[in-house]
Amino acid sequence: MKKFLSLLLAMTLVLSCLSLTSALAEPTKIRIAWLDLSENDKMDPLSGIVTKGSGELKALIESKLDNVEIEIVNVPGDGWIQTMEVLCTSGEVDMGWYTNQVLAAEWFLDNRELMANDPVFTEEYFEATFTPVAKQYTRYHTYDFPQYKDAIIGLPYDMGSYWYMYDAELFEQWGVEMPAQEDLTFEKLLELAQKTTGINPVTGQQNYGCFIRPYWCEWVGVGFDMYKMIDDDEMDITKFDIAANVDYIKDSPEVLRYFNILKGLIECCPPGAASNSGWENFMTADNNIAIMLDCSHTNTYLNYLYGGMTEVTDRFKPFLPLTGEQGVTGFPEVHHVAICKNVAPEKRDICWEINKLIATDTDILNWLYHNHSWTSVPGLVDTTGIEIMDNEFAAMRYQDRLQHSLITDDYWHWREPINAMLSSFFAGQLTPEQAREQFHADVTKWVQNKQAQAK
Repeated sequence: MKKFLSLLLAMTLVLSCLSLTSALAEPTKIRIAWLDLSENDKMDPLSGIVTKGSGELKALIESKLDNVEIEIVNVPGDGWIQTMEVLCTSGEVDMGWYTNQVLAAEWFLDNRELMANDPVFTEEYFEATFTPVAKQYTRYHTYDFPQYKDAIIGLPYDMGSYWYMYDAELFEQWGVEMPAQEDLTFEKLLELAQKTTGINPVTGQQNYGCFIRPYWCEWVGVGFDMYKMIDDDEMDITKFDIAANVDYIKDSPEVLRYFNILKGLIECCPPGAASNSGWENFMTADNNIAIMLDCSHTNTYLNYLYGGMTEVTDRFKPFLPLTGEQGVTGFPEVHHVAICKNVAPEKRDICWEINKLIATDTDILNWLYHNHSWTSVPGLVDTTGIEIMDNEFAAMRYQDRLQHSLITDDYWHWREPINAMLSSFFAGQLTPEQAREQFHADVTKWVQNKQAQAK
C-alpha cells in the first residue's frame, strides 16, 4: 500500500509539473501585416464615431486560440505594395494583407495545401462558404504568373462595395428630379449633370453638375460593357486571342460611348477635378457639386448614416454604379489575409487557424466591419450574425455585389493601358475617337509585350 501511495504521489507530482510547464510555456507569437490598421483608436471629427485600434482585434483573436500572441503591424497606404512585399518575403511577419491579385502568389502560401489536410475546411467547404466574387479574386488568375493558376491565396474577409451620391437640395433648387436607380442610364446621368452646371437659380452661386477624375475612372467603363470578360483555362498569354479580346475595341460603339459621355461629364466638373481638387465642400452646407462620381469621396456618408446625422443624410443621397447589358459594374475588390510562404513550419497550423477565424468568425468580422472595413460588405454566403446586414444600405450593397460583380480571370491587359491614357483624355488632348484608337493601340502593345516576354 505504501508503494502504491508513493507511486500515486509521484505520478501526481509529475502531472503537476507538466501542467505548470505548459502554463508557463511561451505563447506562439504571430505577426500580421495589415493595411491601415493602426494601434490607436480614431474619432471621426464630423460624426464623433470612434473606431477601435488594432489592440482590440488582437485581444479578440487571442481569446479564441490557446497560447497564441498576436501582433498587428500597421502598413500605411502610401507604397503599401512595396512595404507589404518586404515584410512578407523577408520573414518579418508570418501573415499579411492583400487585395485582389497583386503579387500575392509570390508572397503567400497556396491554401489548398492546408485544406487537403483539414477535415472541415476543405476546398469544397471554401467553394460553399464564400460568394462568387470573393472566390474569384481569391483563386489566383493572372497572365503574369500562370504557374499559380487556381491557387487559393489567403482567405477573403470582405468585398469592396462602392457608391455614388447626389445632392437632393441642389437638384431641387435647379428644378431637376433624380430618377429611380432602375431608370438611370449614363445618358440620363450626363443630362442631369449638364442641367445642374452653371449659376444656381436660387443661391446665385456657381454649381458643377458632377465631379469625376482619372482615379478609378476605368471601373466606370465596366458598366458601359466596353471590356471583354476573360475565361481562360490556361492563363497562357502566348495564346491570348487578340482578335477576339482586343481588336473589337477599334470599332466598338461601347468604347466610343464611354469616351463621349466621359467627355461631357468632364465638362461639368469644377476646375482642377482631374488633379483631385474642387470637391472639398461635398457633403457640407456649402456644397456646389450636384453628382459625386468619385467613390473615394462618398465613403464618409457612412459616418453620417451610422451617426444618425439626418441633416446630412436627408440632403445627400447614395446611388449604385450603373450596369450595362452584361449586368456588371464597378471595381470587384476583395480583401484578404494570407499566410507568408516562408513562415516557420511550426507556425503554419496556427496561422491557418487564424486565417480561418478572420475570414469566418462572426465576432471578428463584426469587429472589422464596425472598425476597419466600413465601406465593405461580407464575402460570406451565409451572413447570419453579421450586424451590418441589419442596415438597409449595407444589405442593398451586398445584394448588388452578389448580382453585379465583374467576374473575369484577368483585367490588367486593359486596366493598365486605359489608366495610362486617362490623364491625357481629361486634359483634352484626345477626342473620343482618338481615345478609342489610342486605347486599342495601347492594349495591343501591352499584350504583345507580355507575349514577347513569355517566349
